[in-house]
Amino acid sequence: MFGSTDPTLDLTVLRDMPASLMVLDRDLRYVMASDMYLETVGRTLPELIGRHLFEAFPEVEERRRPLEHSMRRALAGEANSIERLAYSIPDPNDLSRTTEAWWRCRHTPLIGPDGSIGHVVQITENITELVRAEEQKNAIAHELQHRVGNLLSLVQVIARRTAGSSETLPTFLERFDARMQSMARTHSYLIGTNWDRMSLGEVIARQLQYGHDDLAAQMTIGGPEVLLGASEAQMMSMAIHELTTNSLKYGALKDASGSLDVSWSSDAGRGFTFQWIESGVGPAAPSQRSGFGSMILDMIVPSQLGGTSSRTFGPDGLHYAITVEKRSPPV
Repeated sequence: MFGSTDPTLDLTVLRDMPASLMVLDRDLRYVMASDMYLETVGRTLPELIGRHLFEAFPEVEERRRPLEHSMRRALAGEANSIERLAYSIPDPNDLSRTTEAWWRCRHTPLIGPDGSIGHVVQITENITELVRAEEQKNAIAHELQHRVGNLLSLVQVIARRTAGSSETLPTFLERFDARMQSMARTHSYLIGTNWDRMSLGEVIARQLQYGHDDLAAQMTIGGPEVLLGASEAQMMSMAIHELTTNSLKYGALKDASGSLDVSWSSDAGRGFTFQWIESGVGPAAPSQRSGFGSMILDMIVPSQLGGTSSRTFGPDGLHYAITVEKRSPPV
């Protein structure tokens, strides 16, 4: 037998087993391993035969302990398993480094011809990708729960404030529905691979171009890629919706004489600046744009983004800007 002190026990047949399998003696030294196991751990059979398990694959005591205990139980005659074990293994390309991994292990006693148990068989499965997928699913579920809570709170605020500034029920329904549709357009994009991020350019495009394709010639839109988190995207969509609504009623988009320049920039500190500049309108009185929309632009959005805003009415139209100096964008 290859690698064993028992001449009656031939383990070479295990080399071709279609499973990640290895055999240890009572001292927890390797006596055999399948080719699939060797591929999984990135080692060759000569590198392992005769070596102690924890010499070949050292780990901290708290991770070694459950593995050794499970193997000792098998050597005592009790087949058992470990459903999930965190255990790092050396990187096959650089043995000075380790790779974090998760494993599912099944340990079975190997009974010899005389009825004694001289070996333990381990069938192992690398479940790292499964564990990471579960962790990501849990993180997404937590984020969605948090996001839904924030959205419901925001809807409640919008409903109350819109009602407070609406003279009639039809007026309230029109304004409230428009704001909800604006949020829905952004939220519909935050699914699939975009569940946690959205570019600022996409937020702007979705709000400005929705139902306003005929006004494209009056708009200039441009800036570098700036990725926003989900809550940031919703806040910016609210601001752009209010600006667009106001511009269609009172400003540059009211008729063909006006023009709109929307731009944004980013800096090394991972902040960004957004600017909305209308021209060809003429002087605009601030009182024309008071109410909840003004609160969204001047207080709610900059506060939620951790930034500052400015809104001025120049001789040629509205100038609005939001500056966020420090943030941690999605990666």
